[in-house]
Amino acid sequence: MTSWLAAIRWRWVGLGVGAYIIFLLATLPAALIAKRLQSQGIVADGIGGSVWNGHAAALQIRGMSVGEVHWRIHPTGLLLGRLNADIKIKRDDGFAETYFSMRRNGDIAFTDLRATLPIPVLNSFANRSGAGMNGMLGGWRGLLRLQLSELAIERSWPTQIVGNVDAQELVGPARQPTAIGSYRIEFASAKGGAELQGSIASQPDAPLDVVGVIRLQPNRQYVIDAQVGTRANAPASIGKALEYLGPADAQGRRPLSLAGSL
Repeated sequence: MTSWLAAIRWRWVGLGVGAYIIFLLATLPAALIAKRLQSQGIVADGIGGSVWNGHAAALQIRGMSVGEVHWRIHPTGLLLGRLNADIKIKRDDGFAETYFSMRRNGDIAFTDLRATLPIPVLNSFANRSGAGMNGMLGGWRGLLRLQLSELAIERSWPTQIVGNVDAQELVGPARQPTAIGSYRIEFASAKGGAELQGSIASQPDAPLDVVGVIRLQPNRQYVIDAQVGTRANAPASIGKALEYLGPADAQGRRPLSLAGSL
């Protein structure tokens, strides 16, 4: 009887200690980990809240300004070896919000990702983070708007994309900047090792009439196959440049194919 009562007593003690540890972790000030993050190239100012549910008035990653960040970590994900969190970013020139998940091996998944950011900012972040963009967006100006229900990245390469990517008010390239309007890429793909494919279409403000596809292949190659024509608001210089693509079809479009690696 005595041993049974002792076992119950120690069980309650264990539960009490566990509850106290959970309380400490849940209320641990986020500012306590700020110095440790600096060794990883992450600098945060104006930190408030706890490690699990907090915010930073200004966050920098490897010298790049991210903006004001709010986060809420889901502790249950840690039991599965994942860091799961709701993330919200505010900037003077845009925003981003998503449910974020990262595994121990560095693979990342975003759910319900919504963002609007200037293209130069995204290009700078991709280059500094080693995402393998190789300056693909360099020299272009405009806004990139993401509305993705799913985005998975493994080894710095997308393996799943579901949703829309809008490039708005594009101006470029750097040597001969020209305003070419807005375009949408719509992805509807399932994960499984195959290439990702998105449909490309120009928006009403674009001087170019574009339809086509972009393919992102598992070997880190991209292929763009499109038909390109001009609209009534297209400058004469654009129409002249398109003549080098070959003869136009019945809709006035000419074939355009691009390929490369990232």
